[in-house]
Amino acid sequence: MKDMISRVKGLILTPRQEWERIEAEDTSVRDLYLRYIGVLAAIPPFASFLGSWLFGARGLHPTFTAGLLRAVMQYALSLPALFLTAFVISMAAPYFDGRSDDRRALALAAYSYTPAWLASAFGLVPGLRFLDVLGLYGIYVFSLGLTRMMRVPKDNLDVFTLVALFLTVAMGALHAWLVSAIAPAQLL
Repeated sequence: MKDMISRVKGLILTPRQEWERIEAEDTSVRDLYLRYIGVLAAIPPFASFLGSWLFGARGLHPTFTAGLLRAVMQYALSLPALFLTAFVISMAAPYFDGRSDDRRALALAAYSYTPAWLASAFGLVPGLRFLDVLGLYGIYVFSLGLTRMMRVPKDNLDVFTLVALFLTVAMGALHAWLVSAIAPAQLL
């Protein structure tokens, strides 16, 4: 837990230096999921669930069980969605003169999602949800990590970052659609 907090702090306050440390590591996919992704990816669905259960959201006040089911579905589906996003980033890297490496792409995606995962904690408090916009800092964190993790030259950095942003938005839309199909909000 101490290592995760240190990593989060580094990515938020000194991302350039943190990517240097990350680049030198050889963290397995299993360790990324168990020690980092699995913990931080739980923040968005459960913060949203607790905020809507306690205070209501968009005129809805879900039951505890229905809200928890939806949060669990959101969480469970977010884990393979992140992996799929990383896989596509890895496959696209050679088209931008980078190197394909699924493990490094997963680290890049996971660590770049950190600001968005943290900002989603504002979903706990009504009226502060707009602060989710702070998660956009992850785009900057991603662009800093892209050259180190995927070896994409600086000349191709902007275009690849836009492609990855589009991919992330598309994956988020697919994720939201799947969650709504499995646990519709109107049933809450």
